[in-house]
Amino acid sequence: MLSSGPSFSPHNDVLNASPSTESETFSLVEELKRRGRVSVTTQRYPDAKDLYGKAIEVLSTIDNDASKKDLAILHSNRALCLLQMNNAADSYDDATSATCSDPTYVKGFWRLGQACMALSKTQEAIDSFKAALTLDENNKALKKELLKAERQLVKDIEEAARKEKEEEENADKPPPPAPVVKKTSTVSASATPSASDKSVAAKSKKGDFSKSDHVRGYKVVDGKKTSFFHHEQTEEEKRLIGDITPKLLDPAQIPTSNTTQDKDVSVWNKAGTWEEKDVTKWALESIKNKVMEASYTLPEGSPDPNACVKVVDVSKLVSSKKAGGSAHASVAKVRGKKKYIFEFTVCVHWEITIGSGDICKGKMTFFDVDGTHEIGEGYDVTDYVVDAGAPADASHLLRRFVKDSGLRSAVEGKLDEWIGLFQETY
Repeated sequence: MLSSGPSFSPHNDVLNASPSTESETFSLVEELKRRGRVSVTTQRYPDAKDLYGKAIEVLSTIDNDASKKDLAILHSNRALCLLQMNNAADSYDDATSATCSDPTYVKGFWRLGQACMALSKTQEAIDSFKAALTLDENNKALKKELLKAERQLVKDIEEAARKEKEEEENADKPPPPAPVVKKTSTVSASATPSASDKSVAAKSKKGDFSKSDHVRGYKVVDGKKTSFFHHEQTEEEKRLIGDITPKLLDPAQIPTSNTTQDKDVSVWNKAGTWEEKDVTKWALESIKNKVMEASYTLPEGSPDPNACVKVVDVSKLVSSKKAGGSAHASVAKVRGKKKYIFEFTVCVHWEITIGSGDICKGKMTFFDVDGTHEIGEGYDVTDYVVDAGAPADASHLLRRFVKDSGLRSAVEGKLDEWIGLFQETY
């Protein structure tokens, strides 16, 4: 069973929070997710594990499809933290929970495969990576993970065959002779205290120095041996310093702050242990402008050379402060260093005019765009849809140059550019 959060943590304000309404629950979960992402980026995995665990705890009280998808993400993120903490068994359990909460979540199967590799469950890892690839068949990073697992399985089989052969060969050999142990009645000299040992012990009881005590920092105060740095206050020193014994404060005497909380600071951060500024408004506008720049021209040799597919609109960029929102961006200070937190679900609407003159339109959603990604790693794509009216023979071309590569790669590049813009701006 996973342990609860630490008794002392800069996140105790949220780890100990108890939301009483559904609105407060969602607000707390968003705060926990933001702090979790920053903790992951700063490699503070124990903190991240506790934050995601609290989010799982409070979100589990709500039973609907949206909460199940969020639970899949939270379990997957905690699985990542546990794996980084060398706790592959619990990581495996969390990744399994992620795939059960949302069987369409690519990263759930990805994390499960990674946990299986750490547990030497190589065949199960292969099955997990293949399940992820059925959901995102052109994910290059996943293909590398699968290839690595398949190579490891070959090594496992070869190693098992080698050990089996060794066991068969050793079974035909006579057992080695037992070693001869000589008995002796001699007693170790160290078992009996020497005269010098008795002398040192006797001197120690009297508070005197042994021969080596003068170099160990001891001295005698009032007939007792004590540390060289021990200091007894004189009466004059006691009079000047006064009584420094700690005393309990009367709650009525504790001054209250009259300052108004910054609107950009989380309502859960009342203790002031977590500095964070919400920049979602800027992010919503800037990320849309950046993604709208994406386009792709089909290359020579393709079924429709020089046809250009472009982004015509971006949707689903709704602030997480609103019900059902899917976007957030903020800048946090952790130990004086800036950390950039963001999470988006970006729906890209595209359009292309093919050689026949037909205009094809559709959309695809870039899901789970957040700060846990590495630049160039790519993003999960779901809900790929081609609007009615597109020629049937264009479906292969559109899948290849819109969903699997081409425009998809162009949009992923713009999302990576936006991360750089975010860091330059703040």
